[in-house]
Amino acid sequence: MNATFFRSFAIAAGVMLALLYSSDVTGQPGINGGKPIITYNTYGPVSIQTQSPPSFPGGEEKLEAFVLRSVEDAEDPIKLPRKVWLTASINKDGKVISLVPTYDGDPALKRGMERIAKAMPQWNPGLINGKGVETQFQFLVRR
Repeated sequence: MNATFFRSFAIAAGVMLALLYSSDVTGQPGINGGKPIITYNTYGPVSIQTQSPPSFPGGEEKLEAFVLRSVEDAEDPIKLPRKVWLTASINKDGKVISLVPTYDGDPALKRGMERIAKAMPQWNPGLINGKGVETQFQFLVRR
């Protein structure tokens, strides 16, 4: 093999090693490899440095227990399917705006979920860059 081949191979290997160990390629913790996510709102681009989803006080187990207990305590009986996906809309302060069954069109179930949403305690809101934002949170309830 000639010297040109070895020189080309050495240059290619050096470039590959430089890329491998550069800060842009190595694994970084956090969302999007530690790099900001750019999204847009009505005012223009927004750089997202940190974000966290909303959470029910006590976790998802307590959330499911709260919904099941509220269904059992209802004055009007609610027919809850064996499994139901619910979508909660939470405002920037952590107040539940709405709670709707994701796939079920039963009007009695929808009314029952509206009542449960009004009785729900305040959540920890979803945050983007440390500020509360309106978010949706989908969860499964099993009887």
